[in-house]
Amino acid sequence: MSKRISLISIFVLLNMGLGRLFQESLGASCFSELSILAITSFFFWNFSARQIKTWSGKWGVTASGKNILIQGGLGLSASAINIIIGQVLVVFLMTTIYNCTSPSFNMLNASLTNNIAVNLLCYFALLFYFIPSEKSKERTPTPEPKETRIPVSKQGYQFQLQPNEIIYVETSNNCVVLHTEKGKFVKYQSLKSLSELLCPNTFKRVHRSYLVNSEFIDHIQKNHSGDGKLKLKTGDDLKFSRTYLQELAQI
Repeated sequence: MSKRISLISIFVLLNMGLGRLFQESLGASCFSELSILAITSFFFWNFSARQIKTWSGKWGVTASGKNILIQGGLGLSASAINIIIGQVLVVFLMTTIYNCTSPSFNMLNASLTNNIAVNLLCYFALLFYFIPSEKSKERTPTPEPKETRIPVSKQGYQFQLQPNEIIYVETSNNCVVLHTEKGKFVKYQSLKSLSELLCPNTFKRVHRSYLVNSEFIDHIQKNHSGDGKLKLKTGDDLKFSRTYLQELAQI
């Protein structure tokens, strides 16, 4: 929030400076009017920040040219509303409290005193402030599927296997065979659906027929074609396909 306030403050001060130069060109320098406009703009843009944040998520300016036009229209509309609100307050306060004439009673002078271009820049600065950068998107960790126990049965008994008990899984016809230190368990389930229940950082697809717990991999032996064998700590040898080499490279 402090960064947002600092950003808005920079544009408010810039607007005050340009407004002062414009008023001096008219031969009238009204600090009271500039102060009213500055305070109005500061609160207006802080109040509008939440809505701008919503717009930034719905119409990211990097998405397409159409979205840039939409954002430009929203920015002009917001800037015009800010100028109108500020001018209403200026007219009210200057005539009822200060009893003097504002040098920007008409809308043309008002849009130059409370510069519409600076307001538009303030809108886009807030827009880009809220749009997450590509780097921040890349750094956002992808939530991993929560590991659950795998229900299996053998000889009429029901078991609940912990994922770390599974050494590897292989496909067999319309089912999968779970190889564990407790023995083999058969489940009528696809290898793909089972892999979605297991942690992708631990369980790697190494072949269209095998899913391996990387904690049990001892070493990899590749051949000239890019395929090869996995030697497991249990002494088992499994084939791996070069199609899944990228999975193995992450181990």
